[in-house]
Amino acid sequence: MSRLSTHQSVILVVLLALLASGPAQGITRLSFTRPGGMMRIPMSATVRSPYLFTAGFVSEVVNISPINSATGVYFDTELTRNLRMGLSSVSIADPSADLDSSTFKSPLEIGIHLQQRLWVYGDVSFSLGIQDVVLTQSDEGFSIDPDLISYLGVISSDQVVGKYLLSTYMGFGTGTLAGSLPVDTTASLPDSSRIKVGVFTGFRLKTPIFAQRGGLDIMAEWDGSGVNIGLRIPITPDYRLQIGVVNIDKLGQFGLQSDKQLLTPDAPAVVMALNLSIPRIVAGRAPHALEALGPRPTTPAIAEESLLAAQLDSTLKDADFVLASLRDSLRIADFEIDNLHGQLALRNQSGVVLADSVRSMQLSIEMIKSNMNVTMRHLSAALQHYYKENYRDALQEVEMAIQLNPDLAIAYARRGAIYYKLGDTQRATINWNMALKLDPEYDDIRNALRALKENRLKTASFIQE
Repeated sequence: MSRLSTHQSVILVVLLALLASGPAQGITRLSFTRPGGMMRIPMSATVRSPYLFTAGFVSEVVNISPINSATGVYFDTELTRNLRMGLSSVSIADPSADLDSSTFKSPLEIGIHLQQRLWVYGDVSFSLGIQDVVLTQSDEGFSIDPDLISYLGVISSDQVVGKYLLSTYMGFGTGTLAGSLPVDTTASLPDSSRIKVGVFTGFRLKTPIFAQRGGLDIMAEWDGSGVNIGLRIPITPDYRLQIGVVNIDKLGQFGLQSDKQLLTPDAPAVVMALNLSIPRIVAGRAPHALEALGPRPTTPAIAEESLLAAQLDSTLKDADFVLASLRDSLRIADFEIDNLHGQLALRNQSGVVLADSVRSMQLSIEMIKSNMNVTMRHLSAALQHYYKENYRDALQEVEMAIQLNPDLAIAYARRGAIYYKLGDTQRATINWNMALKLDPEYDDIRNALRALKENRLKTASFIQE
């Protein structure tokens, strides 16, 4: 049995066991606790997430005075390339009309969310899943409410607009994705008031603001019952602050519990969350070498890793080729010197002239050899500074190498990579063009310039390494 089939079998057994536990009341519609990057709707993606897992804490404030909020923690990971799992633990808000005298204690709720990517074509993907399998603790033990379970399908589309990435999500679902369900665990609504199947849609705009930390995201969505908007603000490449407003179309009703009114399922709320993302680490690469992290890349993350390794290998091979060429040149020169010495023995009259010629040639060869050795030492030192992120020192070493040998393509290529790391794209482009002019067969540089022109070097680029 394949690995994917094994996971699916285990998941099926777990779900059957849960469904056999019997009904209970609960709610898990807490923003950011479902897998993915949106607030309350599912999402799909064309490539595997660049993160090993994400986790975070979220709070939805529905009333200020007295304070009333729902809180939760969540965990999200990809078990395989296409199977995604999320876990969440939620403490719901107090639904009472009189918060000052309320004795409500929120039950422990654990949510299980699974999603399978089935189809990818270009920038479009389609996923099916089951979400909001909520285990609620009661005196009889853990049980679930089948009405909360959401069977869903979602399609996504990613479009690059200048320096922005616009992602669109549309789908349908049952259970909590089909519209509002009661928040009050003691209340009940007639069956006619429950929407069994509903649709949802959402948009996420990734901006170049704070690009070095992953970029600022703007989100807007319709979750089947209201409009939600939010921001994802990168604090570091790994930590993000997420804020938003739920049911912003009903914002005028915010805080009505202060007027002794029951909390309604579609009540507006202010959301605050802290998200931690752990990137996948490739051998030989530091975690923070990943730039512009986040669900979104225009090229697959694994393909970028392969291109990066290929670029490093190509640089070393080019250096070996240059050294091998110099060694061949020295062997040819030595052979010519031996021939000249033989001619000097036969031609006594022209011996002095030929001897001078030989000495001049030997001096030139030694100068070339010495010059190239010094040049390669500077390039090697530049590479060491580069890996230590001492870009200014690396740039100084490359400058000295170019002064010694202004016709070496690899020196200009490396200087372009350093300027790119320093954020000077214009100088990086100039140096890569100079390297390509000196060596028209330098395919790695040609590919880098094409990727830069197509705006595919915003995240991790093999030219930088």
